[in-house]
Amino acid sequence: MLELYEPLDQALAALEAGAGAAAAHGRLCGMLTVSKNVDRARWIAEVLEDTAPRGDAAKACLMLLSRLYEETCEALADPELGWRILLPGDSEPLALRAAALGAWSEGYLFGLAVGGLTDGTGLPGEVREALGDLAEIAQVDTDPEVDEDNEQAYAELVEYVRMSTLLIREHVGGPDAAGRRSDGHESKPRLH
Repeated sequence: MLELYEPLDQALAALEAGAGAAAAHGRLCGMLTVSKNVDRARWIAEVLEDTAPRGDAAKACLMLLSRLYEETCEALADPELGWRILLPGDSEPLALRAAALGAWSEGYLFGLAVGGLTDGTGLPGEVREALGDLAEIAQVDTDPEVDEDNEQAYAELVEYVRMSTLLIREHVGGPDAAGRRSDGHESKPRLH
């Protein structure tokens, strides 16, 4: 899935979409946190809002978004927790990767809201804390100094975001088609 970042980011830029690849993926993951049955067309419409997709560029973008949707749904269902955040590769400048992580986090929080998560009431403290941390990460410094400490901090932050989203997903318990969480209780989406 990571090989999708650059072509999808370019395809979205060609359509002058308001979201890049990282934000689009974050939005999808947020929506999938709240509901396991996110409509592909609804998500794509959210990503391409305020664009007028036409021609080959639109066709390529739609194909890449559909592939990302399929791969993300499959990865999030993986019991081995192999799911990864869609970000630029490690060979890209740290500033670009940090900006993408911030955009992913912002997209994720937006996706939670679009999915219907309203507030953190009733969620465990660790989940509310993770939501607050993601809001702070969305404001990340996009011009960090490039040094070994910042590279290590970035890698740790990416893993923290990944694990936080899995924690949030577990506790929000995205409803299945019957509107019930996997533990059998009624789903009550909330956002911090």
